[in-house]
Amino acid sequence: MRWFKYVAMVLMLCSALNAQQFLPVSEAEKCGFDEVLSEQLLSVLGDHWGYGYDSLLADLPVWDNSPYVSVSSIGNTVQNRPIWQLTITSDNPPTSDRRTVFIHARTHPNEVQAWWVTDEIINLLLSPDPYAAFLRENCVFYVIPMYNPDGVELELPRQNANNIDIESGWDDIPPQPEVAALRTRFAYLMGSPNPIEVALNMHSAIACLRYFVYHHENGTSPIFAQMERQYIEGIRSYFPGGIQPWSYYVSWTGGTPDQYPESWFWRNYQEAVMALTYEDMNCSTAGNYDQTAFAILHGVGDYLGLVQTGIAGDRPVPADADLEVSFPNPLVLGKNSHAIIVYQLDRAQSVRLALFDLLGRRVKTLDEGWREEGEHRIFVNGESLASGRYLYRLETAGGVLSRQLTIVK
Repeated sequence: MRWFKYVAMVLMLCSALNAQQFLPVSEAEKCGFDEVLSEQLLSVLGDHWGYGYDSLLADLPVWDNSPYVSVSSIGNTVQNRPIWQLTITSDNPPTSDRRTVFIHARTHPNEVQAWWVTDEIINLLLSPDPYAAFLRENCVFYVIPMYNPDGVELELPRQNANNIDIESGWDDIPPQPEVAALRTRFAYLMGSPNPIEVALNMHSAIACLRYFVYHHENGTSPIFAQMERQYIEGIRSYFPGGIQPWSYYVSWTGGTPDQYPESWFWRNYQEAVMALTYEDMNCSTAGNYDQTAFAILHGVGDYLGLVQTGIAGDRPVPADADLEVSFPNPLVLGKNSHAIIVYQLDRAQSVRLALFDLLGRRVKTLDEGWREEGEHRIFVNGESLASGRYLYRLETAGGVLSRQLTIVK
C-alpha cells in the first residue's frame, strides 16, 4: 500500500488529470502520456519513479529464498542488464500438469504503479494463504518484474536505451533486444507441453482509472471478444468499485495491429491465449495494489476453471487420475465436428465426466460409470452446443479435475 507516496501531488495534478480522464482514448496510446505529468511524478517519487533496478536486485535474493521461486534471466538489454524472471509454483521445476500464466511489468518505466500491483501478486503467491497454495499447486506463474531496466535506470518515461518504445515495436526488423528476449521466451513456452493460457501486460494510465484494454472482435474474433468480456468482468467481480467495465477502453476496432505483444499472441495463437494489457492508475490517487492483485489472481483462477467453488466444490485433485486438454481446442466447427477428451485412470473405479458452462450449469454428461484402469477417449459432438467457453470436469473417488473447451461456430 503505497498511496501515501502521492499525497503531495494531489493539488498539483488534479485539474490536469480531470481534463485528461474524459478525453477519447487512442488506439496508439493505450496508457496515455503527458511529459509534464511524468516529470512531476518523477520529482515526487524520486529516483527511477520510486523503484529502480538496484531495488529489484535487492528483492531478487529475498524472493529466491522462497521454496516456490526460481530466479533466472531471459536475456539482456541494450546496456547488457539481465531481464530477470521469477518462476513461481509449488514444485520447481514445474511438473507437467501445471497451467501457465505469464506476467510482465515496467515496459514503460514511469508506470511504476503496475509494478506495485505485480509486487502484490508476487507477495500473495508466496504467502501461506490457502488460495495461493491452491494456485501454486495448479499453475506456474512466470513474472518479469522489470522488462525495461535500462529505461528505468536512465529515467526515461517510455523508452529503452535506444530511445525506442518497446511496447509498440514487436513488428520491427530487427527487434530491440528486450523485445527479442521476451518474444523468444513466449515462443518457447508456447511450444512446451504447458503453453501460456493467460498473458498479462502490466501498465499504468494517466486516465487515473484501473481498466483492461479490450480488443474488439474486428481485430480478434466474436468468440474471443466474448471470452474477454467474461474474463474482465470475472476479475471485476472481486473489485467491482475499483476496475472499470470491459467496455471502458475498446481497441482494435479497425483490425489487428502488428506492433504489440498481444498482437503477436493473437496472430499466432488466437483464442488459445488470453493476452491483455492491464492499466493501473498512474496518478495521485493510485493505491489498493493488494486488492487489485487479489482480484486479478482470483479472476485468473476462475478463467482457468481452477477455483474450488461451484463447479469444482472443495474436493481435492485426484492422485490416481489425469485429465488431458481436449483436442482440437478451440473446436472450430466447419473444420472439425468433434473434440476428443482423454483421461487416464491408475485403477479401476467409478467416474463421471461432464461438461459445464461458465455459470456452473451442467450442459451434458459425457461419460459415467465404472471404468477400468488405463486410457479412455471420449468424443464430444460440438454441433449441438453454442459457441463459447466450457469446462469439462472429471470426478473420481479421489477428487476432481477440470479443463477448458472453447467452441467456435
